[in-house]
Amino acid sequence: MLNTANRASFTLEIAGLEHDFRVLAFTAKESISRPFSVRIELVSERTNLKLEDLLHRLAFLRLDADGNGLHGQIGEIAQGDSGKRFTHYFIQLVPSLKRLEYRSNHRIFQGKTVPEIIALVLKDHAIFSNGFAFRLREPCKPRDYCTQYQETDLHFVRRLCEEEGIHFHFQHSPDEHLLVFADDPIQLPVLKAAVAYVQSSGQVADASVINRFNVRLATRSGKASHQTYHFQLPQVDLLSSAGGDGRKELEDYQYPAPFTDLSVGTRQAQRALERNRSDVRLASGSSDQSALVSGHLFELTHPNPEWSQQWLLTSVFHEGKQPQVLEESMPRASGAFTQGYRNRFEAIPGKVPFRPPIRHRKSRVLGSQHAVVTGPQGEEIYCDEYGRVKVKFFWDREGKRNEHSSCWLRVATGWAHEQYGTAMIPRVGMEVIVGYFEADPDQPYVQACLPNAGTRAPLNLPMQNTQTVLKTQSSPGGAGFNELRIEDRKGAESISIRAQRNWSEHVLNDQSIQVDNQRKVKVTGLSSHELHGEEHHLTHGARKTQVLADDSLTVVGNQHISAANRLVSAAQEIHLAAGQNMIIDATLSTTIKAGGHWISITPAGIFTSVPILLGGVPVPGMPAVPSLPMSLDKQAAITAPKSAADHSSLALPELLVGDTPIVELCQKPEGKTPMECPLAHCPCARKLREGGQ
Repeated sequence: MLNTANRASFTLEIAGLEHDFRVLAFTAKESISRPFSVRIELVSERTNLKLEDLLHRLAFLRLDADGNGLHGQIGEIAQGDSGKRFTHYFIQLVPSLKRLEYRSNHRIFQGKTVPEIIALVLKDHAIFSNGFAFRLREPCKPRDYCTQYQETDLHFVRRLCEEEGIHFHFQHSPDEHLLVFADDPIQLPVLKAAVAYVQSSGQVADASVINRFNVRLATRSGKASHQTYHFQLPQVDLLSSAGGDGRKELEDYQYPAPFTDLSVGTRQAQRALERNRSDVRLASGSSDQSALVSGHLFELTHPNPEWSQQWLLTSVFHEGKQPQVLEESMPRASGAFTQGYRNRFEAIPGKVPFRPPIRHRKSRVLGSQHAVVTGPQGEEIYCDEYGRVKVKFFWDREGKRNEHSSCWLRVATGWAHEQYGTAMIPRVGMEVIVGYFEADPDQPYVQACLPNAGTRAPLNLPMQNTQTVLKTQSSPGGAGFNELRIEDRKGAESISIRAQRNWSEHVLNDQSIQVDNQRKVKVTGLSSHELHGEEHHLTHGARKTQVLADDSLTVVGNQHISAANRLVSAAQEIHLAAGQNMIIDATLSTTIKAGGHWISITPAGIFTSVPILLGGVPVPGMPAVPSLPMSLDKQAAITAPKSAADHSSLALPELLVGDTPIVELCQKPEGKTPMECPLAHCPCARKLREGGQ
């Protein structure tokens, strides 16, 4: 041990405060990726120090005349016993990073890298860019969605570093303790001078040396594999592996892993392998070299040439005592270590990448949570091409109810496959139940919707508790709705369907409908039926039909009517016309009545009420002019015969001799003029007379 007898080597400097503290003893524990802790026992001739004035102040424990030491913030202070001259005080120095341990939070980060997230968290604790540095060899990929859930800020930062393979350490000076994040040994500081190994002999050394240095080898995994699944790549085997110098049958296999790009997965697997194998070769030792600090490289000179290389200090335990500060009150020494400085340390070869072990696991969400569906201002339905929605969690204090409130959440459904299944998109404002794949807060999905006091079910409960309802709402505006309602109340069972606008059915084969009681159909507008095959109607009871306007029937083929009795009544005229023959066939008799007279044909002969006279003029009748039905798919494309309006520019003589009818459905005899039309009220003749006036 270095000879420091009768000299006060350790001093404490407190920013902005004059004091008479003397350092009696201290211990300090510091490791890579861990906040350090320095516990100092002090003595002062003052018995009435105000402890509140010391708490949170920055201080520097100087270990030697070369400026080596430990800088931190006073996180704890206590007053101890008082003697004749001195009062004992106990303080703990911690890094400013330690403050992150005393705040827990729930929040969401989107589209940011791990360094960006960490910087934001540190900023919340007044640790600005001059208090930390990122010295990374490889850039980090942005994380689409990263959740801090039921974690302290410190736990969250350390977890992110462990997941990315980033470690941190502190660089101490009298004015600060700089927080440095790194991912490669080349980014780490190297102690100025080489440190020699000199085996301890019990004698006092003239220079600081390493007096104990042991190296052990251990078995570790020789391969790391990460497997995952992503719904956008359902057919891709997302397996990434990395192997090292160890035994590859000792595989560290992890599922799931947060990646969709195989290159990212390979990087994660490689860093997992490096994490598992970083301490395959681990050195432990002791020294009185106060310059040794974790996170730093030092050059060792050793009789074993294999060990004479750079080593990375992963942890250092410092210890110091100087009882001489008590002067005449100096207690009797006890134990092997009575005064001076010594440390114990662990180190790994400097060329081995250090990856912090996974000590801070991501919080798991046990069960489901409530959330509300969100979207842009004014949008009622907001989803992406996969039907995913965004939500606002009730625990998220920083998020807003807009399109940036969360990541896209998949929506669970009862059935789903390629272009078939069910699809019901939760709408903005709906309360939903959110579950989590693998209980991972970074992988939420919507399980179902929930009614609440503000969004009640479409039923008057509990009175309508026998009804099952599927009711939608017109969007945007919500002025209408479609509905399927099923009533299961005994004796009143029913199914009701309501379409706000159109209702289309398409049956590619057969359709059967059976109604065991009444059936009513009411159509306010046009009703069209188009049949491409035969039509069969069988009515077992009476049929009653009332047409309040015209009735048209066109039969391209034959029409057969069979009835026990057929009674036809017309208020004005009945006109029967045949292109060739008209046969009235009665087995017993035929009677024609008109104008008070009659003709009767019976088996006995032909009888009339008056003698038959020659001459006279036949009475023209109104021909049958049925309207053609409209095709369902071309109702607006029916081509009608040209009307008189189409010929308004033609001279009247041309109309008299032309083949084109003057009005629709003209009965003008071939080669004749409209004036010779057999119709008693010929519209063509009327048009002609009107045009001749």
